[in-house]
Amino acid sequence: MSKINAAIDSVMDLIDAMGNFAAITRGALGTDNGLTCEIAPSNTADVYLDKNSLETITLALNGKHKDLQVLSDTLNNILDTLSRRTSYPSGEGWEIVDITKGILPRVIGREQNNAWLMAADLVIKLYRKDDE
Repeated sequence: MSKINAAIDSVMDLIDAMGNFAAITRGALGTDNGLTCEIAPSNTADVYLDKNSLETITLALNGKHKDLQVLSDTLNNILDTLSRRTSYPSGEGWEIVDITKGILPRVIGREQNNAWLMAADLVIKLYRKDDE
């Protein structure tokens, strides 16, 4: 598994540990209430002489729920909880050094079945270590 995907999986584990109304998955939202995430446009912030790098990964969070308050509270709680942590996951060749709020939760639509759609962004600072 790539270092970026391993880091995203670890963030998803942190989100799932919060006991939200649904487990978070990657990709598109299904037909029922749910939470998803996927990488949004991101960049490499710094590359060092040893080729280690600091990556800025924007993680788009999307949610669907029939109760707008539940959905809004869930996304806000995810952003608040993760951005206030003082320790972050790490693995072989990578380490999350910070998670901050990107774009705050906002309504992006409503489906025909009256389920609300909301989106938010987390910004993950990932230090990638040289494999050699």
